[in-house]
Amino acid sequence: MRKVTKMVLKVYNTLTHELEEFKPITGRRVNMYVCGPTVYDHCHVGHARSYVSFDVIRRYLLYKGYQVTYISNLTDVDDKVIKRAKEVNEDPFAMSKRFSESFFEDMKALGVMKADVHPKVTDHIPGIIDMVKSLVDKGFAYVTYKGNVYFDLKKVEPKIGVLSHQTLEALLEGSGTRVETEDDKNFELDFALWKRAEEGEPGWDSPWGRGRPGWHIECSVMSMKYAGVQLDIHGGGMDLVFPHHEAEILQSESFTGKEPFAKYWMHNGFLTIDKEKMSKSLGNFFTIKEILAKFPAKTLRFFILNTHYRRPIEFSDAHLEEAGRSHDRISKAVTNARLALAKAPEKGDDLGLGQALVDAKKTFEDSMDDDFNTREALAGIFVLARKMNEAMAKGTPNKRTLQDILDFFVHVGDVFGMFKEEATGKSLAAANGPSDGEIEVLIKERDQARRTKDYKKADAIREQLKGMGVILEDGKGGNKWRRAS
Repeated sequence: MRKVTKMVLKVYNTLTHELEEFKPITGRRVNMYVCGPTVYDHCHVGHARSYVSFDVIRRYLLYKGYQVTYISNLTDVDDKVIKRAKEVNEDPFAMSKRFSESFFEDMKALGVMKADVHPKVTDHIPGIIDMVKSLVDKGFAYVTYKGNVYFDLKKVEPKIGVLSHQTLEALLEGSGTRVETEDDKNFELDFALWKRAEEGEPGWDSPWGRGRPGWHIECSVMSMKYAGVQLDIHGGGMDLVFPHHEAEILQSESFTGKEPFAKYWMHNGFLTIDKEKMSKSLGNFFTIKEILAKFPAKTLRFFILNTHYRRPIEFSDAHLEEAGRSHDRISKAVTNARLALAKAPEKGDDLGLGQALVDAKKTFEDSMDDDFNTREALAGIFVLARKMNEAMAKGTPNKRTLQDILDFFVHVGDVFGMFKEEATGKSLAAANGPSDGEIEVLIKERDQARRTKDYKKADAIREQLKGMGVILEDGKGGNKWRRAS
């Protein structure tokens, strides 16, 4: 699809609190790191919100012609993993492997593209030990009598609050449960780079005794290994701004001596229930598997994308049902356009859809260039779908116009992960069942049977189609059909 605008892509940067023109560090290459899950349970819908949002950001960068290296880690050893494994009396590595596989199942179901690399903490222990040792040698970290290693925040005091934009006093007051409270620290906000392993806990030998990585160090080591010492984009949920992402900045820049560690910091908003963040710690969560047992994956994906990625989303069954209806209205309009293509005249009126398509393309790109505003992009697609329905209620637009519309939805599908199947007819159901052509032949046979009043045969063909997963809709304007899935 030819671009219809030359609007500059702008990204909201948490680091500066400003909307900035997107300029990668190296030409058209983008190194993008998104914090992955800690695999001690099935992922909840809040995780879906984050990974679908960054999936679309990645897809749009590819659409714009960037070469994107996308990295997303798996935290397969930490305090939460060890605690849960003890609770269920399971080997922690076997448990984290099981939940890693569950995560990949969920992402596949949601249409989230696999990362170029999904590094695991347990595969990068030597690199983590090397980085911790370097920070100790450079004077940015200290070893305690317990065998723990902490980053010394007093050595970088002017940078404290660089990402969270809070004063030291505010951070001390609101540090909460995400900051370790061990009594061998020099300073309350110092964070662990290496933690001593207690008896019976997983651990690795190190210069400071047997232990395991702290929470923050893993992402610095793994991102640098696969994307270099400076990232273009670092992403994750809003809850990671402090302490996790701020710790990454401080330890990474102290280690390399290069600034910035990441040029653009991007954070998605929370998914809430009754205005409260959905999280495992609060117990107010639904797993992705639970929701996909009740709603189609495309409904959940549409629900997420119908809100700008930085805004909170209030979760409820009613909102999902509304999202499903909205998705289906657009989906049906695209399917009808594809079905109309075969009988469309080569020449003739476009019934106003040519200009509607130009407007939709412009809205799509202008919205996505404005900090990936999927909500406004979908609003433009809604308008196009409505005009398509209005036009096709009057007649059939010419073949070129319909094909251009379908091509647009193919490209929208490449970015949003929705509507491409309807535009091409190449759905998963189509791949596993009859082709469109085979369905059309059976429908023609049924029409002929009805014309000759052979209703028994007509009913038999309808049942045959139903068994293939095809639903017929008889109307005054003729037959329409759709796949049940």
